[in-house]
Amino acid sequence: MKPLVFKNKIKNRLILDMSWISNINTSDIPEIKNKNIQMGNRSFKVSELFQVTGEDCNNIKILKSNSYLVNIGNDLKYKTICIEGDAGIGLAKNMNSGTVILKGNASEAACSGMKGGSVYIYGNAGNRLCCLPTGKNEGILDGFIYIQKNVGSDSITRMRRGNIVIGGNIGNNSCYELISGSITILGKIGKSFCVNAKRGTIFAKDSSIAKNYIKASSTDLTFYNFYRININKMTNRKLIKSICPQRYFGTKKERKLVELFVI
Repeated sequence: MKPLVFKNKIKNRLILDMSWISNINTSDIPEIKNKNIQMGNRSFKVSELFQVTGEDCNNIKILKSNSYLVNIGNDLKYKTICIEGDAGIGLAKNMNSGTVILKGNASEAACSGMKGGSVYIYGNAGNRLCCLPTGKNEGILDGFIYIQKNVGSDSITRMRRGNIVIGGNIGNNSCYELISGSITILGKIGKSFCVNAKRGTIFAKDSSIAKNYIKASSTDLTFYNFYRININKMTNRKLIKSICPQRYFGTKKERKLVELFVI
């Protein structure tokens, strides 16, 4: 079946909450076109804002997307959403399962409260990636996230588990109170990184953070090599090339159980 395609026709600069697209469970095009959605203080039919074609409601494409389309993939389950263009605040917020592919940049607070699934951002992600959702105490509970370029500040707060791969830099005050999970950062790391962390594994090219960790033996690299092979496979890129990383285990001050591989 052909994917269900929504081509953006909106000319104004009003914010449109796209949460509704996660709940589409029909391939009936007339029904989808006649669905009412709110933008600003008015109600619109979907057909007034988007050109709608295709049939597979579990495989959705959004064309000509921009930063005024917010909350794409909110509470997503099972579906695949491919976005051509940028995405507004709240991309993949509280996502449960499925796949979100963004061929552009993500605004603030992407993947906040993510519980599962996979997100691929082929661009930059703004500040507060994986930030705490309203009323919750963990920024990401599980899932896989790949950001091809840079990530802003105040990102990845209280990560419970999962895997995050960042192809570029990450801003200040990131990975605060890391609980567990694995994070790869291939660019520069900002100030106040991984403060008050409890556990977790960091793979980084920026060796400047190593001064805060205890140098350890690199005799057993079974987990490292398993992770390297799988991350390269999941991203379809040879992101982690080093087969001889320098391993660190534990922070010097608090003796927290954080493992660091400088790659």
